[in-house]
Amino acid sequence: MEAPKTLRRPSNWQDFETLCKKLWGEIWNCPEIQKNGRQGQEQSGVDVFGMPFIEKEYYGIQCKGKSEYNHSQFSEAEILEEITKAENFEPKLKKFYLTTTAQNDAKIQAFVRKINIERIAKKKFEVHVFGWESIVDLIDENKQTHDWYLKNQNYKTNKAVKLTFNKNSSDKISFKPKFKQTNITYVHKSQEQDPLYTNTLSAFLGKQKRIQNIFQVSNSLEPKINKSFFGFEIVIENIGAEAIEEYKIFLEFDGEIQELKHKYDFVSGLLHIPSNNRNTFLWEDTKTGKIIPRKNILVGDDYIISDRICIKPLPKKSDIIVKWKLVSKDFKDNGELKIEIEPVISIKENTVFIEDHDKLGKVIGKIEDFVVSKDDDEP
Repeated sequence: MEAPKTLRRPSNWQDFETLCKKLWGEIWNCPEIQKNGRQGQEQSGVDVFGMPFIEKEYYGIQCKGKSEYNHSQFSEAEILEEITKAENFEPKLKKFYLTTTAQNDAKIQAFVRKINIERIAKKKFEVHVFGWESIVDLIDENKQTHDWYLKNQNYKTNKAVKLTFNKNSSDKISFKPKFKQTNITYVHKSQEQDPLYTNTLSAFLGKQKRIQNIFQVSNSLEPKINKSFFGFEIVIENIGAEAIEEYKIFLEFDGEIQELKHKYDFVSGLLHIPSNNRNTFLWEDTKTGKIIPRKNILVGDDYIISDRICIKPLPKKSDIIVKWKLVSKDFKDNGELKIEIEPVISIKENTVFIEDHDKLGKVIGKIEDFVVSKDDDEP
């Protein structure tokens, strides 16, 4: 048969473990088959366990990934060690399978057959070993696993996607949003008449006040922009050989975020923006979003760009992680993008003359948004 010769080994032991679970779940007619615990936990030598149909005792599987390039194999000592570990599995096993991506080895098969006969005579669990050629034969004999595995391998080879930031074509980007802080120093009114104090301070405050008044008059009718927000787009690129169809991307923003906005949220409320002009939707309460492209097929080497996403972070150095998950008709993938925040805080010092001695001193103002007249930049 052609198929067994062309099946590739799983690229890592986690995928091999998943394959064994799928394959023996079908062989045993056992929908309740499970992986044993999680990575890092004591597993008593058993990666996958299940109770085959009609049976009343558990069977266990130990999955061993071996390199096809250096021809590494199970050793006799390794097999004995795994059997000893499996003796501690609870409840006791009826059969124990050693599966490996290494090639079939006649010497190891004979060694396991001998051990198996000895264990059966002692009424201990049976031991069986399956090398990659034997596993491929079983895959070919079990249609559900065969179809699933071929699809899985094809997707890894032919379908792939990359998400980056539009500004730098990278999965990492930095922003320096602006904030302002106004501090007030309360000075006793008697010092207002001090020539040395007033000659220097009043001149400075008077000039600052005049500039402020001019600014307010000249810009009173101009649109404003909030520099405490920063904005970006996400590029979704098909880097595989096959088209990705009927796809959408789910977003989750993990970090200290004050506000999450779509670019249209900054447009006057009098102007209605039809939703069919958008491809990006955001939910501020849950800090999540979704990209739904208007054209629902992405061919190889093509890309789309999300609408502009605007974020106002907390005024402190931090990171925001954008977790993404792409789902489509027959392919899915996920990953993360990283945003590094280094805020710039503009501090303004004001002086106020008062008579109340109890209120003299400096009051540090709260940090606020930095809003200026709109220029060519966008948030």
